[in-house]
Amino acid sequence: MTKRVKKTAWGLLAAVLLLAGCSSGKPADSGKTEESGLKVSTDPVTLKFYVNVTRLSDLEFQNLYVEPLKKKYPYITLQKLEGKLEELVAAGETPDLIMSDNDWHMPLKQLDLPADLTDLVKQAKLDLSQFQPEAVQAVRNLSPGKLEGIPFDLNTGALFYNKDIFDKFGVPYPKNDMLWSDILELSKRLTRVDNGTQYIGWDPRFPDHLVSPYSQEFVDPKTNKALVDIPLYRKVLDLFQQVYAQPGYVSGKTYTYGPDGFTTKHILAMQADWVGKLVSDILAQEDAGNVMNWDMATEPRFEDAVGKGRHALADILVITKPSKYKEQAMQVIQMITSREQQIEMTKNGRLTILTDKSIMSQFGANFPSLKGKNIEAIYKYPPSKTPIPNIADKEVQTIIRNMRKEMAINKKDINTVLREGQEQADKKIAEMMAQ
Repeated sequence: MTKRVKKTAWGLLAAVLLLAGCSSGKPADSGKTEESGLKVSTDPVTLKFYVNVTRLSDLEFQNLYVEPLKKKYPYITLQKLEGKLEELVAAGETPDLIMSDNDWHMPLKQLDLPADLTDLVKQAKLDLSQFQPEAVQAVRNLSPGKLEGIPFDLNTGALFYNKDIFDKFGVPYPKNDMLWSDILELSKRLTRVDNGTQYIGWDPRFPDHLVSPYSQEFVDPKTNKALVDIPLYRKVLDLFQQVYAQPGYVSGKTYTYGPDGFTTKHILAMQADWVGKLVSDILAQEDAGNVMNWDMATEPRFEDAVGKGRHALADILVITKPSKYKEQAMQVIQMITSREQQIEMTKNGRLTILTDKSIMSQFGANFPSLKGKNIEAIYKYPPSKTPIPNIADKEVQTIIRNMRKEMAINKKDINTVLREGQEQADKKIAEMMAQ
């Protein structure tokens, strides 16, 4: 998960944790814990903790993981590992617990790291029915018949916009439930030069973001052929082509503007992105004194996907097969997914994995700058089903994203870009299968 650095909020949180740490408390007795049927020794242990693709600041790690864990299970210490995961494994430094997400699980499977947590969940009496069902199913899809991780927060998409740019040019703000065609029309009114500054109306970011609500696989599970040259991507790239055709949009070798153009330079009027990432980036800039006047709306859709959210993307905690402390690692998961901790994490800008609406409503409560924002936009569209993953997903995704440059800079037509992308992806899949 992305960095959260708002000092005032963290200061308050740290003070609360300090008071909690000063209170007298006895370590849990050996044997069954009160919360579950897990039989866990209370001998001191150190769990090696690794953050895979999500970002976790040292401050967040300390305040939302280390300190609460010290209070709940004083015999468990988390040691955060740094470096490339494959190199750590090769050196015998395999983590006990990995923070990742369901989109980046396949590289962990290639290293044969994720343990099946089915039995541990039963022993711990972890009630997954309280979790967002789409997120749980997304994790189950990673290895049918197994449970190779526990989701602990959710992510979703939204349209973020800079109110000052809209005000400057007298353009009405985006609203909930708009279509991509509506956003393109707004973009045309906002992509213009003013006092020597080129403003950009909208950066559509990545083609697969717009495809996400359709639960579209990257690879055909029956044929192991890439799903690139298909009507859905043709529709998306047609929209991208219209974006690039706006006068002033493509400048030299520049054809993308987010997220820095939005959060740092303030020349980008609209950007749809994962909420967890962009809110975090905005708050980090605010903490550095780079404040912007912004809000958000529901992420726009094509006409045939109205009301659908992006595919379920959950940050998950994975216990590794070689770990000697699987029960203690499960206790860490129990702590992080507890209602108490989910409230605290939600207040600090995470989307809770629990279905409890009273927790959802507290999103960003520790950050005064989020007061009055259109929080409804985050939760209005339910997550779409996450497609069955393939070992080559990330390679195919990269090829799809590279098609943008072929269109914007190399001026290739859509037919050529799709054909070449399909050929490249099929070749890459064949190479991976051969290995």
